[in-house]
Amino acid sequence: MTIVSSSTIIAAPPSVVRATFLDWPNLTTWDKRYMKTLTPLLPDGSSDPSKTSGLSVVPGDRVHGTFWGGEADLEILENTESQMSWKGVWHGLVAVRRFRFEEVDLENEIEGEGEGEGEGGKGLGKGRGTRFTQSEEATGFMGGVLVVDGWLGGNLKRKFAEFNEDLKGVCERDGKK
Repeated sequence: MTIVSSSTIIAAPPSVVRATFLDWPNLTTWDKRYMKTLTPLLPDGSSDPSKTSGLSVVPGDRVHGTFWGGEADLEILENTESQMSWKGVWHGLVAVRRFRFEEVDLENEIEGEGEGEGEGGKGLGKGRGTRFTQSEEATGFMGGVLVVDGWLGGNLKRKFAEFNEDLKGVCERDGKK
């Protein structure tokens, strides 16, 4: 099994971070490097017009995802205020992806702490924020590909970190308007 994870602290409440992440029709307005589309599906495989975003999907729903480098059909496993997860199969790789939205006190969070750095650093500000974490647990013969740069999309941890920073940027920018 291969596990890849990346976190960041966002100076916005979990409800804002979650709503931004699950606003799938507008995903590519802020994410230009990783996900292209996430489309809820009907049982026959066509798009589900009654579910226009990730806010409306429930466990058991299917979603078609297109990513920079591939596409997959995903099964929603969980969609709560604190976590969303899905399971997908791609080229023999079976993976469960989790997105967590954890409320944090910004005064107690240290710059860089989301990636295990920043001991003894300065707090991130006042108020409440979000620790956004995405992780993937993969099995199958392709699991090692997730952590190797290059072939078939390369280093997933780096892609997670870039996605997290893009999400952080849009949530913090929009929160100050």
